[in-house]
Amino acid sequence: MDNIPVEKEIMVVFTESLLYGMYLITLAQCLRWQLFADDGRAARAQHNWSMVTITVLIFALTTVYMSVGLFKSTKIVRDAVHDIPSGPPGLVPWTTVVACTVANMTALLADTVLMYRCWLVYGRSKRVVIFPAIMWLGGLICTILQAYWQTVQTGALGSGKWEPVNMTVGPGTILMPFWATTLVLNAYTMFMLMYRIWNATKGSTGSGSSNIRSLQFTLRILAESGFLYFSTTIAHFIVWWTPNNLAIRVASGMNIPAIGIAFNLILTRAAQNRAEEKKAEENARMVGISVIRYADNSAASKGIVHILAETSTTSSSDLEAV
Repeated sequence: MDNIPVEKEIMVVFTESLLYGMYLITLAQCLRWQLFADDGRAARAQHNWSMVTITVLIFALTTVYMSVGLFKSTKIVRDAVHDIPSGPPGLVPWTTVVACTVANMTALLADTVLMYRCWLVYGRSKRVVIFPAIMWLGGLICTILQAYWQTVQTGALGSGKWEPVNMTVGPGTILMPFWATTLVLNAYTMFMLMYRIWNATKGSTGSGSSNIRSLQFTLRILAESGFLYFSTTIAHFIVWWTPNNLAIRVASGMNIPAIGIAFNLILTRAAQNRAEEKKAEENARMVGISVIRYADNSAASKGIVHILAETSTTSSSDLEAV
C-alpha cells in the first residue's frame, strides 16, 4: 500500500484519536465493573483475573498500535516538510511490521474470548469449538508468517526483495486469509451464542419472569456489540480491495479500537445487568418475594448462566479458566 498525500495524514490521525478516546472511556467503565464492587466504593473481594488480564492486554496492544500509527504519520509529515528522502523502494518500514502484528494479536485475543464464551454456553462441548479453533489457529499461523515476511522486507534479514506474489489490490497473501478466518470465526461464534440463548428463552416459561428478561438482555448485548465488531472488521476487509489508500488507512485505524470497544461493552453491560438483578433480588427478599435470577434448570444445565455472570465474583470454577 502506497503512502497517502501528506495533507491527508491529519484525517487519519484525527479518526484514530477519536476512536481511541472512545475506547478509553469504555475501558475505564469496564475496569470499574471488574475491579470494584457494584456500588463502586470498594474493591471486589474476588476478581475474574482471566478477563482482567485480557482486558489489560487488549489495552496495551491497542495503545502500541495507536502510538506506532501516530509516530508513522508524524514522520511522514516531518519528512515532507524538511524534504527528507524516504527509504529504499520496496522495503517495509518497521512501523508497518509492528502495527500489523499488534493488530492481528488484538483480533486473536478478542476471538479467544468469543470461543471461550461459546464453549461455556454449550456446556463445555469441544465439538462446538472445533471449527472456530481451526480458524483461530489459521489466523495465528498467518500472523507468524506475516511478521517474518515483513521483517524480511525491512531488509533486516537480507536484501528485503523476497515477495513471491505481487498484489497491487487486496490485503495481500497473508492478511487476506487472516481477516477472512477472523470474519468466519466471528460470524460462527456470534451466531452460535445468540442461537443458544434465543433457544433458551423459547424454552423458558412465564413471559414476564426475570430469567427471560436476563436472557433477552444478554442476547441484545451480543447482537449490538457483535454487530459493531463484525461491521468494522468486514469494512476493513472490503476496503482493502479498493485502490483508495486513504480509505484503507482510515478503516485500519478504526478497526482495532472498535474491537476493544465491543469487548469492553459486552463485559460492562453484563456486569451492570448482574448488579441490577442482584439489587432486585435483595429488594424482593425484603418483602418476602422469591425472585428467579437466572435461567431455569434446563437452561442452566446447558451453560446459559455462565455468560450472564461472566464478570461477576462467582464461585464457579468454570469462569476461572480461559
